Amino acid sequence: MAETYFMHPDSNGLKQGFLMEDQNGTPVYEAKCLKMSLFGPASFAFTNHRTGRTEEHKIGHTITTEHHGPLTIDILATKSHFKYDGQKIWDCLHDQGVRIDSHLSGGKLGMTYTVTLCGSEIATIATSAGKNSKFPLTTRYALDVTCEEGDLDLAFLTAFAIARTEQTFYN
Repeated sequence: MAETYFMHPDSNGLKQGFLMEDQNGTPVYEAKCLKMSLFGPASFAFTNHRTGRTEEHKIGHTITTEHHGPLTIDILATKSHFKYDGQKIWDCLHDQGVRIDSHLSGGKLGMTYTVTLCGSEIATIATSAGKNSKFPLTTRYALDVTCEEGDLDLAFLTAFAIARTEQTFYN
């Protein structure tokens, strides 16, 4: 059965990480920055607290570009990525069969992302709705992530990518 989790930044000074909690506030998944680097990638520990598995990954700095032209809509022209173990995050997810369908959330300001793996829906990620959400809004980078427990790894990585980048649409 799918469950909704709350993902938010877990800041430790300059070492910004992300924490995903269940409705009781119990940590489910986290990306903890182990070592920052001014010029190279940072080391992050990704921990799935449900399985107890931790993997270390190299996360590059976020790079955002905007393409402006006479008929360009700004939010559609922004491209943003970071490198995940040396590969652009969107290429990494795409190579695993992940696709993201982006759309404006109905009736509220925000975005909803439908995440599929090889054509089957595995998660819904939405910008947190604040007071209407099951979780309190703590930051503009807060996300509600709905998925099955078996899909936590890819759902968290996709939400992590959305939260760390400035791109609005991912189709």
